[in-house]
Amino acid sequence: MNHRQSTWMLLAGCLALLGLSIACSVNPVTGKRELMLISTEQEVSMGLQAGPQFEAQFDGPVPDEGLQRYVSEIGMKLVANCDRKDLPYEFKCVRSAIPNAFALPGGKVFVTAGLIACMSNERQLAAVLGHEIGHVNARHNVKGMQRQMGSELFGKMVAQMASGQEADKAEKAKGAAQFVAGMVTMKYGRDDEYQADSLGIKYMARSGWNPQGMVELLEVLLAMHDKEPSSLEEMFQTHPLTSKRVAEAKETVAKAFPQAKAGEADPNVKTFDQMKAKAIQHATKL
Repeated sequence: MNHRQSTWMLLAGCLALLGLSIACSVNPVTGKRELMLISTEQEVSMGLQAGPQFEAQFDGPVPDEGLQRYVSEIGMKLVANCDRKDLPYEFKCVRSAIPNAFALPGGKVFVTAGLIACMSNERQLAAVLGHEIGHVNARHNVKGMQRQMGSELFGKMVAQMASGQEADKAEKAKGAAQFVAGMVTMKYGRDDEYQADSLGIKYMARSGWNPQGMVELLEVLLAMHDKEPSSLEEMFQTHPLTSKRVAEAKETVAKAFPQAKAGEADPNVKTFDQMKAKAIQHATKL
């Protein structure tokens, strides 16, 4: 190798390291630096563009302003105590009767009417929304899509969705459709779910809800799955749930919030029951 080749290789290595340092960002949840292929601005843009198609995938928003306001108020109260407060969060209840909840990159969070119908109190709804906010805060959805699609395909999809040209509407739509399809089938890993549960517990406790709501919700879902596995097939595909996950949630609450009492009466039970009735009324395919 001659001197010129050596110089070019050194320069290329320096540029690669510079690119790596630019792509690395600090995870607000862990405080550690990690490699990310997209910026926060791109993350938000992806969620905004994919939102309408994602809503349609689950039969559209429930047409009830009171229920939507209720879900949004709970979500925003949790946001005030999360690790990434600067995202444009939005919370919606969609009409699907299939119990599920999703979070898009950038802060769009969806809960199905079918999942609300499974709950018995408000703290369980706070637990679901807190869990999904946890996924957004730790960027699990972005990293999951990156793993699932591969870096090259993921980068191509992001580029399609980020195009600013009017003539590229078709490419944007194609990228959004591909993203929605990937999100619907994406399965979070066990560690991601444990972390989202832990973050949800922290956020709901900071916001004034009894964190035992997370344990209650997981127990309800696990019991339903054992009795009627087909009715929860979709949720368990995207959010794997095991008895160990329930045990982890119990341990987290016991250690971090020992004052939280299991079985404690929920102070907002009347309002929740009214909202639950609306969710059941508007749910599709019940």
